[in-house]
Parts: sequence; C-alpha cells; structure tokens
Amino acid sequence: MEVGDQPCLSSVPSSLKFCEKGAVYLEKKDGKLFEPSGPFTLVNPTLPSLISTIDIGDPQGSWDYNSDFAEDDEFLAEDDEDDLAVDGIYEITDADIKDSTPTYSPSAGLCIVSFGLYANVLYSRFSKVCQKKPQYSKVGRSYPTCGLTCAAALKSALSSSSVSASAASPVPSTLRDSSYRNHRPAPLRPMRGVPCTSASTANPLITHIAAPVGNQVPQRQQRSTNSQGNNCVVCKVKHCRDNKHVTCGLTCAEQLCKMGGPNQMNCDYCHRRPKAPGHNQCGKTCANNAKSACLLCKSRPKFKQYYLCGKTCKQIATKMTPLILDVPQGHVIYEMVENKFKGAWKFLGNPCPPIKKIYKIIESRDFLLPYDQYKKSVGNEVFRFHGTTRRCTLGALGNTRLCSNTGCALCSILKSSFKTSLAGPSGAFGGGIYTSSASNKAYSYTSGGSGALFLTKVVLGRVRQVNGWNEVMTLPAGYNSVVFNRQGGSLNETIVYSNDAIRPVFLIIF
Repeated sequence: MEVGDQPCLSSVPSSLKFCEKGAVYLEKKDGKLFEPSGPFTLVNPTLPSLISTIDIGDPQGSWDYNSDFAEDDEFLAEDDEDDLAVDGIYEITDADIKDSTPTYSPSAGLCIVSFGLYANVLYSRFSKVCQKKPQYSKVGRSYPTCGLTCAAALKSALSSSSVSASAASPVPSTLRDSSYRNHRPAPLRPMRGVPCTSASTANPLITHIAAPVGNQVPQRQQRSTNSQGNNCVVCKVKHCRDNKHVTCGLTCAEQLCKMGGPNQMNCDYCHRRPKAPGHNQCGKTCANNAKSACLLCKSRPKFKQYYLCGKTCKQIATKMTPLILDVPQGHVIYEMVENKFKGAWKFLGNPCPPIKKIYKIIESRDFLLPYDQYKKSVGNEVFRFHGTTRRCTLGALGNTRLCSNTGCALCSILKSSFKTSLAGPSGAFGGGIYTSSASNKAYSYTSGGSGALFLTKVVLGRVRQVNGWNEVMTLPAGYNSVVFNRQGGSLNETIVYSNDAIRPVFLIIF
C-alpha cells in the first residue's frame, strides 16, 4: 500500500482510507512508505483509548529531551538559565545548553492507526492540519504531527470524535474478562533500520494495546503513585502525581514552593519523615539528594545545569519575580559559587571573608531575553563580580523580601537589573557598568561586607585592553567592552556599556 512520502499522521493523502482490520505499520523504501512484508496482527483499538495513549506533544512549547516521557523535567526554548555552563563548568556540552526546538526530520516509519467506524468523522476534521510537513522527531521519540499547530488540530479532532464514539458504541464500565487486566500485547515486528527498544522505553506511537473486538480497551495506565502509597504532602488527600513528585498537582506544588512543607519539623526534601536532630533532612539518602535538589521546590533533583527541576517550578518562579532563592550550604551550586569567590580572591594581604548566605537570583523573561539575544550576537560570556551597598536587611537571617527604598542599590538592581543611565560619566572609563574578575576588588565596594556582592554574567564580545586610567571614556568603535588588568589582574576592571551585556545571577551576603 503506497501512500507517498508523507510521514506525518495528520497529513495522509485524501485517497487513503482507514482500514477496519487494525493498525498498518508502514516502512520507508526509496523515498516512499510501503506496507512491510511478514505477518503480524493488531486489533482495532477504540477511539477513547487512542485519545489516552496517543502523544501529540506539549502545547506549552517544550519537548521531552531525555525521552523518558515525563512531563515536568524539560525547559522552555530559549531559556538562558544555564548558570553552571559559563566558563565550562562541569564540561557541559552544547547539546545540554542549547534548548531550542530542533528542525523537522522525517522518521523511518509511521504507524497508521485504524479508527474503524469513526474514520469518516475523524478524517473529515483533519482538514485543519497542514498536510505538508513531515512528522516531528527528536532523540529517538517521534510525534504524530509536524508541530504544535497540527498537534492542536489533531487533538481537537480526536476529542470531538470521542463524543460520537461514545454515542455510537458505548463502552462497558468494567472489563468483561478480568483475566485480561494484566495482559500485555506481543511486541511489533521491528522495522529495518529502526533500533529495537524495550517495552519500558518504546515510543508510545508504536505501542498499541490489543484486545478482542467488542471488549473495552484498557485506558492508559494511571500514573503510578508513590511506592509507599503516600498522598500529597500538602493537601494530604490526593495521590501524588507520580513517584517523582511529593504533590498531587500544580496548586499544591505552588503552595509547596511558596510556603514550604506544611510540617516544618519534617525533612525538607521528602517532607514525610521527621528531621534528624541538628539536620534539615531525615537521613543520609535525603541529605545526599538535597545536595543537588531544585532550589524552589527542594523535593526533586535539579535538571542538568539548571537550578530548577523542570518547567513547573520554572513557571512558578517566573510568576514571583523579582525573586531570590536560598542556596543551602552543601548544595552543589553553593559550592560552585563559593569556590569561584575564593578562587578569584587576589588580595593576599587580607584573607577571604567567610560567606554567610548565597541566593540564586530569578529575573523575568523581560530581562533575560534581551541579554540572551545580545549574547548570541556578540558572544564571549564570562562570570564577573560586582559589589554594591544596601539599605535594608535583604539576605540577612533568611530575609528574601525586597525593600521599597529607592536609595537601596541592592534592591534596585534586583528589580530593574543594571542600567548604564544610572552610571555617572565621571567613572574612570566613562559611564559604563563596572565589574571585576577579582572578587577582592568587587568586595571593596560592599562597605566592608555590610553591602552585598553579585556574581554576574557578562558578555564581553571583542575586548579593548587598556593600560591606564581615563585611556578611554566611551566604548571604542569596533569593541564591546573595556578591560584594565591593573596590578596583574588583582584589581581588574571590566566595563560594559550596554544594559543587555550583563545580568545578576547570584547574590552573596557576608
């Protein structure tokens, strides 16, 4: 059965009719799709089951990069929060950093699912899809449509048709054969050129549930609850969404992120067992997990080089900006920032002051996107330190509430990021934003530690090296930054002249 080189489920040609026999697995040969040779049997699934098992992608704009079919460990495209990637920390690859949606690529084969007596109703609704682009695929996982627009059209068609399906052929409320409850179908015959996958990792688009005609096809298996059958730690009524979460859904997750666990005496990672005396966790397992936990919910591992566990916490945090998140001592991010501060201390006459608190700064996308665009066009991103004063108690004793004092430089930077308009032209190199690669130099602007220190990201681009004060007073033509390595770099001055060239990342309190 030749259907042409159209590997998108929603772009089948008008001459193709859905068969009544079941699924037809097509394979690609000489640029076209053919029905493969060899016997195999698949029985027609009912439409409601298809709706629950078919995966048309995430309408929010994120993709399953690690192909584990989880719904909350991915990040929105163009997310700049790759804090640990600067300066090659942990040797993170470009694939880890670049989180943009990849280009379309045709898959080797496609599973066309029969919809039986609902075919005409369903197919008539496919007119809203493009019928042009190939099926979207990424890191071994394929989607039945070319992108989010067609995915939405397909979902609408399936949902609308399910009404007709339930009316035309009612599905019994219970299985007629209870022995079938744990039945698993035999695997499909592998296609040539497509690697075999286990049942646990198989693409859901080519894993179909078979059942005798007339029997109800089991609904998609419910998300497994916690292995101990525990309920949500917040509402204590509903089951956790799966064994990776301690809450049942978004409402309770947001409450956990904002208020912490309801019982402050319980472990701050699992939120179920009491804390061990003198510790924040209940035992060694949770203590080890907490060292690399999400900085917002603190109940799941952070994702790769990011500071949060997934898009749910990312969206919650973004709604709360400007925001600073406490980085607990012993956390891998705390150690990274502390090591950078100590390693950049170049003034041997005075010892490096001890750090009391470290916070992760969360800025809105209104600030992050211009910086990200500038970074992509200019390049050469580095970490630099910036010292400032404060007129409030932000950061002290766990206080994370920004003040309303317009004269507080610390809170002003957190609210509006850095602004060249606030930098007077009387600076040693003009009206720019001054940072330093030497933490001791930046610390000297904190009023003896009563202020605060920012660890920032700075895009240097092409650097103009100068050898003395006032050598340049504006950004020289053809350059993006100015650097004065005074006293061999121990009093380094790094200056940028664009608001988009710098963003605060971490806040250090002494």
